[in-house]
Amino acid sequence: RRRDTQALLPVTQTMELRNRDYHVERPLMNQQQLEELGHRTSATRTYQWRTWFQCSRARARALLFQYLPVLSWLPRYPLRDWLLGDLLAGLSVAIMQLPQGLAYALLAGLPPVFGLYSSFYPVFVYFLFGTSRHISVGTFAVMSVMVGSVTESLAPDENFLQGVNATVDEVTRDHVRVQLASTLSVLVGLFQVGLGLVRFGFVVTYLSEPLVRGYTTAASVQVFVSQLKYVFG
Repeated sequence: RRRDTQALLPVTQTMELRNRDYHVERPLMNQQQLEELGHRTSATRTYQWRTWFQCSRARARALLFQYLPVLSWLPRYPLRDWLLGDLLAGLSVAIMQLPQGLAYALLAGLPPVFGLYSSFYPVFVYFLFGTSRHISVGTFAVMSVMVGSVTESLAPDENFLQGVNATVDEVTRDHVRVQLASTLSVLVGLFQVGLGLVRFGFVVTYLSEPLVRGYTTAASVQVFVSQLKYVFG
């Protein structure tokens, strides 16, 4: 302790000398002078628009990183530490997603190959525009059942009967249902963009947990019942 005290003495003396040399002069003001000095006028409308539309290199880069987050985290991706694990995880998810996507396409009333399309393209788009490298986007049962209810109601099998034996023209039927599903996807996407612009996500806070659980359970029962016709023909 004595050595520590001796070592701190020169430092303390140096700080005291610096404090002695430090000198500040400020003008004395009363309350009125202080308010006049700190008074700020509101910016004009022209100045606000000019500030909003001004362009600089830093602002352009910030906007680019805001709408393409992949450019911010991908250059910092540690290949040696994460690449092998991410490849194994991707292969595991792909092996599970292949039959799952085929089955969910049947739930939506579409040809099975479109389940593979919907398993790849949403994840690829989220890779570019998503804010996280942990991607969990793809087909799921509830959305497939909802799309299937639309396609089967607007394009039922009875509208595509042909010949004496009343066989179903599956090629024409699938073509029409794909058009309906594509139109529905674009329309829902436009609604989602509009709701996102008005910050409508706050409604989720008012959905109770029993409501969400009941909806999920009912959807699972609906999926099970809808598969019985494929099991028993």
